[in-house]
Amino acid sequence: MERKMLVTKRKGKYYSKSIVMYDDPKAISSASSDLAWKILKALDERPAYPKYLAQKLKVHEQKIYYHIGNLLEAGLIEVVSEESRHGAICRFFAPTAKAFGFEFPNGETEFKVSKMKVDSHLLDFFYEFVKDGTFNGSIVVGSPTQHGPYLTMAKDGHFGIQLGIFLGNFCSLENRFVAKLDTEVKAEEAYKRNMILIGGPVTNMILSEINEGLKKNFQWKREWVIVSGKKEYSGEFDGLIVKIKNPWDESKRIIILAGAHRQATKACIIAITQHYEKVLKDYNKNKDFYRIIRGLDKDGDGKIDDIKILE
Repeated sequence: MERKMLVTKRKGKYYSKSIVMYDDPKAISSASSDLAWKILKALDERPAYPKYLAQKLKVHEQKIYYHIGNLLEAGLIEVVSEESRHGAICRFFAPTAKAFGFEFPNGETEFKVSKMKVDSHLLDFFYEFVKDGTFNGSIVVGSPTQHGPYLTMAKDGHFGIQLGIFLGNFCSLENRFVAKLDTEVKAEEAYKRNMILIGGPVTNMILSEINEGLKKNFQWKREWVIVSGKKEYSGEFDGLIVKIKNPWDESKRIIILAGAHRQATKACIIAITQHYEKVLKDYNKNKDFYRIIRGLDKDGDGKIDDIKILE
């Protein structure tokens, strides 16, 4: 099973969506029945739980559970959230991709859309943000005016431009403004979204609100440091890259690219846009992701050009 991007040209424009490819068509046989296909289409419209599907499709609930089990085992659907309803826990399911298929091993031709090589770990890392080929979320930077308990002015918001251009290699922009200041998110109470947080907890108040709940986080110990268990990282270029469930809505995700210092945040942006193969080598979409990195100046010109993974 391999995740790829399905690209379609229509009226002179290119459209893409995530597709999971299998080398054995038997793997998607669980979707071959009429009812299984109806379940998949219903879940594509909106995440749902079995009882709702049984009512919507007017079939016995046990039949729904049977097909849900098969689709889960085949990797065609996944649990995206859980809710307590009428004293029971309801699991909501959704497709793991917008398309499924199988392919023969030969016959590839080169297709030049961008110069960037997009590997499967990178697609999985940003999956919730670009799974339908359109950016779905907010890029949140600190306000450049004095704000928050430390009355700081963020000076790293422009780093988001680098990330935005990078993401543009494999997704398009949805019909809304995706860049947000941390103060705007708070004022609009727009927490229940996929969010990419840029900047440390002193300059980005949204990160500050979830910082204590992180397994590896920022703490004040005579200066701001990254703490991981008994280890502390206080270097000017030491940064933290995280992907976790959004604590305000667990069906959404939060990505953190932050350092206690401005240059460390820049190192995180460079790490994820230029050295993602190294950073995401062991990425597992079913687990919270933490990386502590250090920016390096290998050519001695005073600028970060490489990174080292500390944890």
